[in-house]
Amino acid sequence: MEWVRKWLGLRERLVEIAKVLKRFPWMVDVVKQRPMSILHPYAVEVYVAKDGSEVCLSLNPPKAFCARDGAVKETRL
Repeated sequence: MEWVRKWLGLRERLVEIAKVLKRFPWMVDVVKQRPMSILHPYAVEVYVAKDGSEVCLSLNPPKAFCARDGAVKETRL
């Protein structure tokens, strides 16, 4: 239950994460398909190319999941 307290105190960060997940729905599928435990919301990182052509979601570095042209693949940062 300790992780719940960490997340509750960081409401603004949760709102940021929710906005990104709403903008990139494929990220929700990635999180649903893989068992993982995120202990702190600042462990979640998103990288977006300036032109928006590629987007990456990192939940446990150095692994990340990136999307380009509609295809999602696992990669290392």
